[in-house]
Amino acid sequence: MSSGERKNPGGQRKAVFLDRDGVINKKLPEDQYVSRPAEFELLPEVLEAVGIFHNLGFAIVVVTNQRGIARGMMTFDDLDAVHKFMKTLFKDAGLRIDGLYYCPHDKTDYCYCRKPSPGMILEAAKDLNIDLNSSFMVGDSESDMKAGRNAGVRSVLISPLPDPMGADLVFRSLFAFAEFLQDRQPTRKNNLGKRKG
Repeated sequence: MSSGERKNPGGQRKAVFLDRDGVINKKLPEDQYVSRPAEFELLPEVLEAVGIFHNLGFAIVVVTNQRGIARGMMTFDDLDAVHKFMKTLFKDAGLRIDGLYYCPHDKTDYCYCRKPSPGMILEAAKDLNIDLNSSFMVGDSESDMKAGRNAGVRSVLISPLPDPMGADLVFRSLFAFAEFLQDRQPTRKNNLGKRKG
């Protein structure tokens, strides 16, 4: 299901597809869900990382499984409030989310949108005219890595552990991945993306 903001009528864009919990914000313990803005806590240097992605010309697309809805542990309105809060944090930092897609279904619903199925990525690619060959799926789970592979994008695992889970690249944080991309294009730097201190 999409709450994406816009379509791009021009040429194809490259994108960074971001899982939400564990990549953008702190993940709650197993079987708990971020159902209120007060529970949404950005991980360190996420905004700086997104600033780098923007400066390198990547669209930012959030693709997130939210089966807490199917399990009756939160409502669509709850999720909408959390996402409005998240987008406000980005906007206040001068950043944007180009598309936001979520799956409200449970594992047993066997839908096409729930990761590891590629439905959300492919829907976003169609809506936002994204070149999948130039894009990345960034997540913290094996299902994220499989979703990326199933959609034909390169997969990036955010994890402190050495197990790559089939990922093309592994980094300890979203900011570390952003720095990696920035270092490959050293002439396009952004003050927002610079580490302080």
